[in-house]
Order: sequence, then C-alpha cells, then structure tokens
Amino acid sequence: MWEAVFVLTYAAVVMGYTAWNIKKGSFVIDPSQLILFSILGAIVIIAILTMASGDFFGAAEPILKLGAAALLFAGIPPMLAAGVGYIRFGEEYGPNIFYARNHITGVIDTVASLVMIFVGILIYRLDLAAVGFFFFLLIPFTGNALANAYYYSYQRRLGK
Repeated sequence: MWEAVFVLTYAAVVMGYTAWNIKKGSFVIDPSQLILFSILGAIVIIAILTMASGDFFGAAEPILKLGAAALLFAGIPPMLAAGVGYIRFGEEYGPNIFYARNHITGVIDTVASLVMIFVGILIYRLDLAAVGFFFFLLIPFTGNALANAYYYSYQRRLGK
C-alpha cells in the first residue's frame, strides 16, 4: 500500500517538475543538486518512519522501492531517445553514421541493463536482475551482428 502511494507521489512530482522546467525553458533546480536533495529527503523520511514505527527495515522498504522506481523511470527517456535516434538518422550524414548510432544505442542499452540489475537487487526481485543480466550479456552480440550485417550489405550495394 505504502509503495503505491510513494510511487504515485513520485510520478506526480516528476511530471510537475518536468512541466515546470518546460514552461520556464531551463532547469529550475540543477539536476546534480536535485539528486542530493532526493537522497537527503529519503534519509529524513526513513528516519521519521523509523521513529514512528520502530522498525528500520519496514520503514526503509517503501523508500527503496521508490528509489527503484525512480531509477527505472529515469532510464526510460534515454532508451527512447536512443531508439528514435537509431531509426531517425539516415544516410544523409554519410555512410558510416550507422556505426555511431549502433555504438550509442549499445552503450545506452548496456547502462540500462546494469540499472535493471541494480534495481532488481535493490528491491529483492531476482527475476528483474536476471532479465537485466540476460540483456547485459546479449547486447554486445546483437550490436556486433547488426554492424556486420550493415557492413556486408553496404559492400554488396557498392558492388552493384
């Protein structure tokens, strides 16, 4: 129950903060300071809940789940941007732009899989950590396969 309240509150805060930044046209609070304030706020909330209930682990669990949700929500925009950039940019930037797009997407997906592993460990979900580990192992192979396929198809197009 508390987890759902915290996640919904977090989602409302993130949407409000994003709308405020878009309306202003720049960052209202520097993101590095926002992370510091979030960590300090989590410590204060855990301390208050621990004093109220007397159980540290029971008080820390909703905050850890909120932090896990924050990490997962923060990972969505870079992954979407990588996917859109992978499809959007074509040959107008030269024939080798594919390799740059492939590299950037591979790096972002690798970091996202590491975040999935960390979040799975943070909230004690072995299935989420296992999926992240599976992605972490397969992303380099898929990037290499895509690069090889593009290279050989490009060589075939040059030969015609």
